Amino acid sequence: MRRGLFVVFEGIDGSGKSSCMRSLAESLSSDMPIQLTAEPSEGPIGAMLRQDHDLPPMAETLLFVADRAHHTACIQDWLQEGRTVLCDRYYASTLAYQSCSLEGHAGDREWLWELNRPVVLEPDLTILMDIDPEAGLKRTIGRGESSKFEKLDFLSRVRQRYLEIAQERGFMIIDASAEPAVVRAKAEAAIRDRMEV
Repeated sequence: MRRGLFVVFEGIDGSGKSSCMRSLAESLSSDMPIQLTAEPSEGPIGAMLRQDHDLPPMAETLLFVADRAHHTACIQDWLQEGRTVLCDRYYASTLAYQSCSLEGHAGDREWLWELNRPVVLEPDLTILMDIDPEAGLKRTIGRGESSKFEKLDFLSRVRQRYLEIAQERGFMIIDASAEPAVVRAKAEAAIRDRMEV
């Protein structure tokens, strides 16, 4: 059985990752088995993180990495079963968000990468859904209670970190402010190209 493809969608809040993934799953599922997943995961540590406790930045960072270690084991199993895994956030989210949260603390992006490196699986394709933070925040209105990360100045810094990481690690960047059908078509073309490699 051929190993599945591991595709990660990254981006700030309101970039449309989840909507794009759901649409792609519908489009791709007739050609390949699809597994949708996200971080924080559905596991026990992810559930704790989803409760949005007011944790110290370092404690929160370590929980994200612990959750990822458990999640990666699940991802490896799905890939071995031949499923294409579409994942909403992975290690780049920690590098972008937590490097901003930890500013002024003992921790930087290089340290965060070394912390994550033993527990991650390098995706076959990472797509950064790039959007202006103000436009992204407008999209989040009406979704219910906002997270502590949904602040304009913070998301502006996170977006800049994401762009730096994308350049360093060779991520595909898509303009997430475009029409959803255009965004999905670009992502789908990139995934299908990787399937043929």
